[in-house]
Amino acid sequence: MELTVRPLAATDFDGFINYWRGLSPTEIKTMGVAIDRMPSATRMRSDLERMLTARNKDVRTFVLAWCVNGEAIGHSSLKAIVPGDSGSIHLHMWRTDLRGKRHGSHLFCLAVVDFYKRFKLRQMICEPKADNVAANRLLQRIGFPLIFTRVGKSSELSAVCKLNRYDIVREIADDYLTWTWVARRQPSQKVWIPQLRARGSRKSPIRSGGSHS
Repeated sequence: MELTVRPLAATDFDGFINYWRGLSPTEIKTMGVAIDRMPSATRMRSDLERMLTARNKDVRTFVLAWCVNGEAIGHSSLKAIVPGDSGSIHLHMWRTDLRGKRHGSHLFCLAVVDFYKRFKLRQMICEPKADNVAANRLLQRIGFPLIFTRVGKSSELSAVCKLNRYDIVREIADDYLTWTWVARRQPSQKVWIPQLRARGSRKSPIRSGGSHS
């Protein structure tokens, strides 16, 4: 099974739009989606078309498709992009039958490394809803450090809720991808022990509004 990421293509638009427009009430609650701010399918498509033609230095949101054997099965979006500096990453698995199989961890780390390179970033955060068990478990399993918990919105589609902010350190993603490569070839290396490689004494990355604890 080949796991890869690539920029979302026009042929992926239907899958992307159907994922968002087809969220169940449970998924909406779990992710903290503000359903009243969900754009129409037409608006989503036009936004994606503009993204494909924009130059990297002008992009504020960018989407990478998660692929299994070349087929798009999910995505990571990078929002609030400041080229050369920072961004906020999100993760979504479209295929329910592929959830819980740990493909997401590998695909997420591939997306992290791609975004760091593509936009020459210095730092990146991820802010899942604090009670979104699957997303928090994925980030913790890889070893990304939790910075703090705050109340606010993680994106333009988010309701105000309690969010956990993680420092998405590139070196941790690199380490995880290296381990998965080794584990496929050396069965004795099947246990991933995350190394918390925080950014030392540097201030918490990417300040934003909202209260935190």
